[in-house]
Amino acid sequence: MYQYSMTQWIVGNEEMEYSFRRLKKYGYDGIEFAAEPYSLDVSLLQELMKKYGIFCTSLCGIFPEERDLTSDDQRIAETAIQYLKDSVDLAAAVGAPYMIVVPSPVGRTKPLESCPYEKAWKNAVKNIRTAADYAQEKGIRFAVEAINRYETYLVNNLTSAFTFVKDVNHPAVGLMADLFHMSLEERSIPDSLRMISDYLMHVHIADNTREAAGLGSTDFKAALRTLKGIGYQGPLTMEFLPRIADPYAASDMGTLSDMMDLYAAQAINYMKILENSVE
Repeated sequence: MYQYSMTQWIVGNEEMEYSFRRLKKYGYDGIEFAAEPYSLDVSLLQELMKKYGIFCTSLCGIFPEERDLTSDDQRIAETAIQYLKDSVDLAAAVGAPYMIVVPSPVGRTKPLESCPYEKAWKNAVKNIRTAADYAQEKGIRFAVEAINRYETYLVNNLTSAFTFVKDVNHPAVGLMADLFHMSLEERSIPDSLRMISDYLMHVHIADNTREAAGLGSTDFKAALRTLKGIGYQGPLTMEFLPRIADPYAASDMGTLSDMMDLYAAQAINYMKILENSVE
């Protein structure tokens, strides 16, 4: 059986302990924290993980404009690199083996005129490689995530992400697969998962509507069968959202705790039923 976790950044301003109680109630094994090293209370996180018997599966990197890994401005690039390094320290403190990295700012859907696509790609490759040296020293790895074309522009599908990671060419850098983004960008989810199997570190679960698994039309059974076939043994992390245009707005909104409770129960129960049915 897979271990199941749920990402924490999607629940808005909810009290952290409430999130832990939810996970315990519905049978989750782990939690994915937002990579916010400048605002999270590490001591509190460690205390709650111990109290509820919940481990940290990963950190979800948050990449607004001010953390632009593609930037030609050395000051901005250095800020982004330092953010990755500081997040690595957070990951080490909470026991997260991976940090999810998006190579370009979420919300920017085309390159800046001052930094065309090819230059942005090279900058992101260089900057992630630089931060990966530090991550490797700490025993942490970066999992590059492909984000759909409506939210960013540089790495939108797993073919592009696969090429990007090979360009970075660093042992501390691999890939993650997000079933929501894949439902928009991949011609075949099973084929794409097989393509990246040697680099796959982490998996996010949400339906094509971005709601909890089982509320849309994504063929999760085919995905689970493929994950089993390629020998994936990492966690499955729920990253469902309410239907909002800007995903990062979820971190600022008032928490819809009742809805998140329902989604959390729906997602894990549905995935476990499917997992038990996969040969």
